[in-house]
Amino acid sequence: MMELSFENQPLQLIEHDGRLWLKSADIARALGYARSDRMGRVYDRHQAEFSASMTTILRTPSLGRGSPPLEERLFSLRGAHLLGMFARTAKGVAFRRWVLDQLESIEAQNKANRSLMAEWYEAKAELDNQQRFASLCGKGLNDHRRRKPTLTQRVMQIADRIQPSLLLT
Repeated sequence: MMELSFENQPLQLIEHDGRLWLKSADIARALGYARSDRMGRVYDRHQAEFSASMTTILRTPSLGRGSPPLEERLFSLRGAHLLGMFARTAKGVAFRRWVLDQLESIEAQNKANRSLMAEWYEAKAELDNQQRFASLCGKGLNDHRRRKPTLTQRVMQIADRIQPSLLLT
């Protein structure tokens, strides 16, 4: 888990369903609310403005017999920004700006990390489509024989860049 900090207030990023989320209690503390349940109330008042990608409920199994599972509302960074828009605290403006900076930073990191994989998937898809086309007709087979070596070489080059070799000394 990754942790962010807003004005010396830690906010824990939770990975859930392949996305990054913030706990509503952490957002409430960062915005300067005395009670951690305030974000739930703000969300309830403006629920129609939140999309499904902005909030979710994390259910964790209970620790005791007969007690219900624990539920905690999580917000994406976009959802946290929207909460900051509705917050009536002095820290709201600074929090919104900070969340947008975090979004840009994470998007830049993801773009750098995913670009090589995206390139590989595109090259692999092009090779696979070419092979499917080759099976349709004789002309497609001739075209496939001509294009396959360059497509295969491109996929292999990208795969080599994805998997760095270890230097043994």
